[in-house]
Amino acid sequence: MITKLFRFYVLSSTHVALAVLSLSYLTHLHFDLSWQIELFVFIFCATVGTYNFIRYYASLSIKASFNIPFLVFSFLSVLGMGLSATKLTSQTLLVALLLGMMSLTYVLPSNRFFGGLRYLPFLKSFIVAACWASVVVILPLHNHQVEFDRVALLMWLQMALWTFSTMIPFEIRDITNDSESMKTIPQVFGVRGAKMIGTLMLFGVVILSFYLSLQSNDMIPTLIACALALFCLWKSTVDQSTYYASFWVEALPMAWLLTVVFWKWI
Repeated sequence: MITKLFRFYVLSSTHVALAVLSLSYLTHLHFDLSWQIELFVFIFCATVGTYNFIRYYASLSIKASFNIPFLVFSFLSVLGMGLSATKLTSQTLLVALLLGMMSLTYVLPSNRFFGGLRYLPFLKSFIVAACWASVVVILPLHNHQVEFDRVALLMWLQMALWTFSTMIPFEIRDITNDSESMKTIPQVFGVRGAKMIGTLMLFGVVILSFYLSLQSNDMIPTLIACALALFCLWKSTVDQSTYYASFWVEALPMAWLLTVVFWKWI
């Protein structure tokens, strides 16, 4: 029973949705934004709906195991997204619509005119990183009507670099399954080269944290989170365990948030 619940938790995209929420909450903490439950519900439900659509549409193996509970949960998530959207600002919805269109075109089948964005050489990681950073930074700022200034841009870039780096274990896992035309980071630079690039991205996260922190010791939670991410990055292999990337690596944003909350508490 516990195994089935855990499998549902991961494969239903609940885990990845909580990861996105964690990064979004980091934005709230940094800019001292007030809680808006509708925004959190929207981000959670939109992430679940989008990821389940991508998984179901793009993978025949997932289709075979995408049973009624997954479909019901996805339907409820889309419903929750629609209801919570009525409480958001028009600017927030416009940005969300653009990101949603980008996500849907991500899995368009390859054809002679235009294939899914995921099939464009070299762009897969950049697209996903940009989408995640936009969801966790731009959506909260727009919904709270906060100006997108230099600090917000640095925060967006930090989240993009973080996402780019933590995607690499997934790409290493999928290196034999991804089409060679996708030109993912491990396909182009090899597994070790991809890990080196991910390491540089994490250094970028730390450097940006220096500019974003009000005090030098505010960087400590980010240093801890990046150290954990670096460990997971260099431990990742092509033949990694089933849930190594989809659970442990995906849990890194939650670990980052917990370290920030704990550091503020002490």
